[in-house]
Amino acid sequence: MNARTITLAGIFAAVIAVIAPLSIPLPIVPITMQTLIIPLIATISVMRISGWATGLYLILGAVGIPVFANWSGGVGLLFGPTGGYLWGMLLFPLIIGEILKTKRNWFTIVGSNLLAAFVQLLFGTIWLIVATGLPIEKGLMTGFIVFIIPTLLKVAIVVLLAYLIGKSVKIPLSGTK
Repeated sequence: MNARTITLAGIFAAVIAVIAPLSIPLPIVPITMQTLIIPLIATISVMRISGWATGLYLILGAVGIPVFANWSGGVGLLFGPTGGYLWGMLLFPLIIGEILKTKRNWFTIVGSNLLAAFVQLLFGTIWLIVATGLPIEKGLMTGFIVFIIPTLLKVAIVVLLAYLIGKSVKIPLSGTK
């Protein structure tokens, strides 16, 4: 890794750590800002940088720095009922980065964000069901269904912010750059 990659990953990890704790409490699984800021970073940067930033963010939370939802932290959260949603954050850079490295246009930006969001949500829901022993129907309602509308809104915000950021810093929205 070069100095630019390390610096950007550190800056993005700090941005995630500041924004991610903001959340709306719900039973068991809160609505968080993690699933807004991490996909945005994955959309405006490359997979290597957004992946390192997300990994560093998870490490910060694991060592107890209160960067997870509701200003919480600790390794126990990574292995508790909502741990799948946290580990699933690593899917955003992987999925979005992989799709956008070959073609970057509106269709791929929207599509990659939708795919990554719903895969992460499904991963977290499956973890939730296994970790808590919830019946599948209740687990799907608690961990997936209630998040469909917020997820669609977050994807729309990510796409809009990516457009505005790209416009201001001249990030190309088509081609392979």
